[in-house]
Amino acid sequence: MVNDFGARIAKLRKARKLSQRALADRAKALDPNLRLSHSALGNYERNVTVPRLAEAVALADVLDVSLDFLLRGETYRTLPHRNLTEEQIQLLLELSTYFRQQNSPDQEKKGSEPTKEQVALFARMMKEIFG
Repeated sequence: MVNDFGARIAKLRKARKLSQRALADRAKALDPNLRLSHSALGNYERNVTVPRLAEAVALADVLDVSLDFLLRGETYRTLPHRNLTEEQIQLLLELSTYFRQQNSPDQEKKGSEPTKEQVALFARMMKEIFG
């Protein structure tokens, strides 16, 4: 898992068509205090050294993955919430809860009539999308 850290960085970087220098520059743009260079990134990719937490967080942000995924290769996904309002984030959390409940094995499959809660959630989503 952690042994694949360097390979994961390299694979994500190449998938985004970034050079080591470009990735390092983008990460440093997020935090100018980072001690990150393209040569340090090369060492991370070859598993010669590991980054400090601040560098790993910046790399995960630039590569648009969670820190868990970058470090351990976790398979679940996260939704980036940059530039979303608190209301939009709350709506996404409520939708996620709703879908998890719907997919629960012990959830009784009911008729096709939506509940009041479902209608309200759908109305909020439509208002958010269409203003």
